[in-house]
Amino acid sequence: MADPRPLRHEDAAALIGIAAVLEGHMLIGELDPHLIEALVRHLRDPGQLAADAGPAELRLALANLNQRIRYANGEYDEPPAPDTGRVDQYFGFADRSAAQAFADDALAHGEAATAPEAVDGRAYDGDVGWQVAVRTEEPPLTAAFDRHVLRLAALAGPHGGSYGGWGSVIS
Repeated sequence: MADPRPLRHEDAAALIGIAAVLEGHMLIGELDPHLIEALVRHLRDPGQLAADAGPAELRLALANLNQRIRYANGEYDEPPAPDTGRVDQYFGFADRSAAQAFADDALAHGEAATAPEAVDGRAYDGDVGWQVAVRTEEPPLTAAFDRHVLRLAALAGPHGGSYGGWGSVIS
């Protein structure tokens, strides 16, 4: 039986945009702490977040809510898997040998690093042609994530590497 009160596609698109903007502003530190607390409260009350949830959990809840709205709007054939919070952090290098040396160092330190890949380098300052991705379990917007970035940057530095940011892991 069809839902007698379906969400209009225009409304779903607006909600998708609002959730994405909120998540984006959280990631760059532009949301007032009182707004974050209010959003946590509004997502905690219907059971979307735990009582002790903070900014990292709110970001994941917004990302997952956004994907569920997209599914309800017909953008996906199957419900999307929840975002786990795992991300890949990207480091750029001028040449393949420096990228490989960093990847080897990262692996020796127990990190899940990929083999170097050729890139155009626009995400980095300077002359970058190779990139290594390193998987992290710590979610963005946590102190543990920030410490992990600093540890990896310290490993990349001696090889001339620069931090290019992170991207969500889909699987």
